[in-house]
Order: sequence, then structure tokens, then C-alpha cells
Amino acid sequence: MSLTAGADVGGHLRAVARGSAGTMAGAVLSTVAGFGLVLVVTRSVSPDTAGRFFAASAVFLVALAASGLGTDTGLARFVLRSGDPAPAVWLLRIAAVPVLVTSGLVALALALAWPDTRWFVWALPLAAASDLCLATVRAHAQFRSTVLIDRVVRPLVQLGSVAVVVTIDQSGAVLGGAWAAGYAVSALLSVRALRPVLRRGANRIGVGEERTSPRAFWQFTWPRAVARIAQMAVQKLDIVVVAWLLSPTDAALYAVATRFVVFGQLANQAVSTVVQPRFTMILAARGEEDPAALSRIFAVTTGWSMLLAWPVYLGVAAAPAGYLGWFGDAYVSGGTRAVAVVMCCGMLVAVASGPVDTLLLMTGRSGLSLANTLVALVLDMGLCLVLVPRMGIAGAATAWVAAVVVRCLLAMRQLRTDIGLAVEGRALLGTAALPIGCILVPVGAAQLAVGLTPTTWLLACAGAGTVYLWAMWRLRRPLSVDVFVSGLRPGGERVPA
Repeated sequence: MSLTAGADVGGHLRAVARGSAGTMAGAVLSTVAGFGLVLVVTRSVSPDTAGRFFAASAVFLVALAASGLGTDTGLARFVLRSGDPAPAVWLLRIAAVPVLVTSGLVALALALAWPDTRWFVWALPLAAASDLCLATVRAHAQFRSTVLIDRVVRPLVQLGSVAVVVTIDQSGAVLGGAWAAGYAVSALLSVRALRPVLRRGANRIGVGEERTSPRAFWQFTWPRAVARIAQMAVQKLDIVVVAWLLSPTDAALYAVATRFVVFGQLANQAVSTVVQPRFTMILAARGEEDPAALSRIFAVTTGWSMLLAWPVYLGVAAAPAGYLGWFGDAYVSGGTRAVAVVMCCGMLVAVASGPVDTLLLMTGRSGLSLANTLVALVLDMGLCLVLVPRMGIAGAATAWVAAVVVRCLLAMRQLRTDIGLAVEGRALLGTAALPIGCILVPVGAAQLAVGLTPTTWLLACAGAGTVYLWAMWRLRRPLSVDVFVSGLRPGGERVPA
């Protein structure tokens, strides 16, 4: 998968690498903090209390996605296409009141309908305001505030607060309140980060800019709003369904067994977040008549995501009991091991599909993205209702994987039809072979030979990972890792096209 496109494609890729590295670093810390939070909860409270907490927090995150009304994508599309900071002020005025009013109403409805959410639902308007502020900053291709506030400060505040309160009181109300405190901190910091952007935009208002009409903004954004709700529902509501159909204890087991998914997702999200404005810039500069540049950037960034994310999933699939043992013996069972393996298989396919939804949105196909996500949600919930009573938590994992894979395949087919996106299948197979050979094979062999405890599993993964990094560096040119490294250097050398 060596870089053969023109210099402009190489420039976009190096910019993606620079942004992805910072976003990735923050995402790693956020994920480690989230993993630590799960460890603290599962080792400090009963499985029933833990299950109620995980289910209620999942509902909170779905409600937060609903409250955002898809404005993050709308801001990214319209601000970057103008190339001027002034539209951010105007668009923020369009978006702010609906988002804040919606978040308040949703918080009130949840507090009345679900008692468990009263622990932290008061923080929903603050979380929505924080997301809106950071989305406005990101719309100018500035990611540092999001990394520091949303990926570093908030998760660490949540982990620290929960770790402190569980030593005093292990009730669900105190646990939820401590978790919600992180959103209060992030809201204050996000408003502060937004002020320079608004100040620059305010100084340019009225200097001949062509304003986006509220109608045009919401026509693009409302399908994304529904899609975000459905997307978050696909990601989180399976925990709620398990708690409803089985028990809060089963929900805790399922949440623990699927927690590793975010470790691999962070790589995909880091690349997708940064590549989004790059897709927008290419489309705005050339229209949709240059599929080669889009296909090349799509292929290379997909390869980067696979190189970063696949080792996580393959390490868990090789020895699921070793991973699950970190949460305690109560969370190691045949059902949780099956969930981990099924989730691994689904995420391998999802990562190999690349940032399909991001590209679909930046080409203006928010309606198609909505349709795909709704199909996935209906499939997930329908299969959950059928499979969970028969298969237990493994049925929920099977339903989730089916929904995610179908959504990715639909988007891939639509991009191929609409803009001629070409997928370099042979190159991706070569990329996949490296983590399979370096991670899955040796860790799986060690599991079969001696069995792995949590500690020896971690050591085995570390040893295999060292070999993997060496092999990846030796193959850096065909894997385009040299392009990624070049992008990390300020003013680094250009990689020959």
C-alpha cells in the first residue's frame, strides 16, 4: 500500500497523521481511564449495582447523542467549506438554543421515566453544551481542545471521583453523581476553549460573508441527528436490553466482556475525526470528480486504522479468559468468553471497512447515513429480542456484530456507486496479515500450550507487540507507515510520491 498519488494527497495524509497522533494519544488515555473506571466499579460494588450503573450510563450517552441534534457534523461541513471563521458565530447561534432546550427536556423526561438515571441526568445539559463548544472548535480543524478536555480531563476526573466515593459510599446514587461531575468540569473548560474562535469570527461578521441559512443547516443536520441517536443506540442499548431481558448482573457481565472494544475503536475514531475535514477540503476544492484522491486517502488511512486497532482485537480473541480475568473471577465464564470472541470478529470487519460513514457524510449523503444506521438499529434490536432469551449475553453480541457489519457494507456499496470509491483489497489483506502473524498466532499458541493468566496474557501480548512493532517498521514503506511518521515531524520531509 505504498503512496503513489500526487503531492497533494501526500500533504493531506501527513496532516491526517499529525492530527491523528495527538487525537490518538488523548484517546489512549481516555480509554485507559475508562477501563480503569470499569475495574474500580466491578471490584468495589456488587454486580447488580454495577449493572444498573452501566445500563443507566448507557442511556445517558444515548440521550447525549440525541441532544446534540447532529450539529457537530453540520458545523464541520459548513464552516470548513467557507474557509472563514465568521460562519462559526452564525452557525453556533443557529444550533445553541435547540441543543440546550432539547437536552433539558430529555433530562427531565429521563428523570421521570427511569429512576436510576436521576443519579447523573442533571449533567446532560452541561454535557451537551460541552460537546457543542468542542464541535465548533473542531470545525476549524483544531483538535487540541477536544483531546485535552474530552479525552484527558473529563475521563480522569470521572475516574478519580468514582475511585474516591466508592471508598465512602458504594450506593448507585453516589457513584452516578461522581461520574457526572466530569461533565461539569468539561463544560467550563469547553466554553473557555470556544472564546478565541468566537472572537475571531465576531471580528469578521458583516465583511461580505455569505451566511448559511438555518433551513440549509438543519436540512443537512437533522438526518445526522437521527443517525447519531441510532448509532449510539446500536453501541449502547444492548446493555440496556440485556438488563431488561435478563438481569442487571448479566448486564454487568456483558459490559465487562465488551469493554475492550473501545481500545480498538479509539484508533479508528482518531483517524476518522482528523480525516473528516480532509475529505471536506478535497470535495470543496475539486467537487466529486476526483475519486482517485479520495480513494487513495481512504485506503491508506484504513490501513493505518487496521495496524493500530487489529492487534487489540486479535490479542483478546487469542486468549479471552486472560483479558476477562482482570475484572475478577465472577466475570470469567463461557458466556463472557463467547461474547469477547464474537465482538472481536465483528470489529475486525468494521475497522477494515475504513471511515465509510465519515466519507458518506462529507459527500452530503446524510440521508443515506441515516438509512444505514436505522437499518443497523432495527437489526440489532430485533435480533436481541430473538437471540438474548435463547443464547444469553452471547446473543446480544451476535446481534450487535451483525448490525455493525451490515451498516459498514451498505455504506461501502453506496460510496462505490456514488463516487466510484475503489477499495484496494489486496493491499488490505497484506496489512491484515501482519497483526495476524505477529499477535494472534503467538498469543493463541501460548494459550493452547500453557494457558494464560491475566498477568501472563499481558506479558505475552507485550512480547508479541514488540515483534509486531519491529516488523511494521521493517515494512514501513509498503504499509505507508513512513508517510505517517513523516507527518508527525513539524515540517518533516516529503515522502517521494
